[in-house]
Amino acid sequence: MCLVTLAGCGQMVSRSLGDAIGKDDFDAARASELPYASLKLNHANSTALVVLATLERNGRVARFESRDRGIIELRDGVLSATSGFARDIADRREQSTTGRALARPAWLMDSGTTYRVSVSALTPHPRQLERQDAASTGSQRQDNVAVMQVHEANARLECEAPAPHQLPLAELNLSHCTETLNWDDGRTTHNELWRDETRVWAADMTAWPDGPRFGWEIAKAW
Repeated sequence: MCLVTLAGCGQMVSRSLGDAIGKDDFDAARASELPYASLKLNHANSTALVVLATLERNGRVARFESRDRGIIELRDGVLSATSGFARDIADRREQSTTGRALARPAWLMDSGTTYRVSVSALTPHPRQLERQDAASTGSQRQDNVAVMQVHEANARLECEAPAPHQLPLAELNLSHCTETLNWDDGRTTHNELWRDETRVWAADMTAWPDGPRFGWEIAKAW
């Protein structure tokens, strides 16, 4: 199902959002008026209204697009992929500590749950042109190519009792949870989320060690 006109409808686009850094493009009134589900996205000191573009797998996978054509994908309410940013998430997945599929989405499980996280990251890497290409162009310029890196961690989820939490268009009783990730390279990061029994309503997470940070809050649910 395609809910917003996109190039390719379900495909991710690739366009730099660098010119959006430091801007506040979220409009609560517009989010309220739009007939589409939407999020308030926080990234690189900017905020933006992102609107539901596609919904797949009985609503488990939702893709949202910003005005600048950046796309974020949520799987079971958690950021699983991005496109159009300086550094993108190709895929983020969780599984049990024994390598099996989880019975429920990790971020909706009981406090104290442990699991494994794997993140495939796309990071631009400068590449020198081959010597024959440089000779033909008379230039020693470099190209940036996307390099795939895989980061893995042991994760633990700790949650507090529900309390009032303000979202862009409503206040709900939500449980604040912290996900602690101990990465295989020895580093540790922390993610935060606010959830009820059925849905993650807001989150703030570092994609991988030294990776980009993404925060989002549901303005209008799907």
